[in-house]
Amino acid sequence: MEQYQHVNGVILRSRDYKEADQLLTVYTREQGKITVQARGVKKTASKLRSGILLFSHTSLVLTAGKAFPVVTGASTETAFPSLRSDFARMSYAGYAAELLDQVIAESQPDEALFLLILQTMYLLEHINPWLAVRHLEVRLLELQGYGLQLNHCLQCGTPLHGERYYGVQGGVLCHLCSHGQQSGAVLTQEGITVLKALDNIPMHKLGWVYISRDGRQSLEQYMELQLQQVLNWRLKSRDFLKQMEL
Repeated sequence: MEQYQHVNGVILRSRDYKEADQLLTVYTREQGKITVQARGVKKTASKLRSGILLFSHTSLVLTAGKAFPVVTGASTETAFPSLRSDFARMSYAGYAAELLDQVIAESQPDEALFLLILQTMYLLEHINPWLAVRHLEVRLLELQGYGLQLNHCLQCGTPLHGERYYGVQGGVLCHLCSHGQQSGAVLTQEGITVLKALDNIPMHKLGWVYISRDGRQSLEQYMELQLQQVLNWRLKSRDFLKQMEL
């Protein structure tokens, strides 16, 4: 590492390290996902504290350290305060961060992914957070090469017409092709409509999307099936969200 580096990123995770330090997982525009060390940040007098808020968009100055790059300066670009003060939004932001942390490889910068993460934090603060994380899931799968086919049956190619479909990884099966399937998730026409809306309508209109309670449950199960393609273990935050919504 050069003597000093300036990076711009979103703080996804923080954890205690040594007596007064923290390790931060940050997705940066310049370097992708990195882990950095904020020395002395747990001390009341630390000048770094206001610049490394969890879930915030921040600019960091880094220098080389023994184990991790060390933060020597930090300035918040966008704080997204509701993601730390509103329990529900904070819980969904925690899920989004855990999902991103598990799926994204280290040190692989991707401009589209960086913009998606920023967009997700904005949506989590301003619209129904349930919709915000579903939007993240759909777009993240696309960026990882697992886009959904929702116009035709994956097996026979027949255009989809009806109210309920058999969801499988990558898309859905029509009624005839679903016979004999042992694993999958029911996806309703409402769910398909919402998935297409999350993927296609402008960001400023995402808050207008409506889905019924039954539709939400169906869509959650379907997206959980899709995420199995990119996850190595079950997300604790997802289980917590399920309990919270009971």
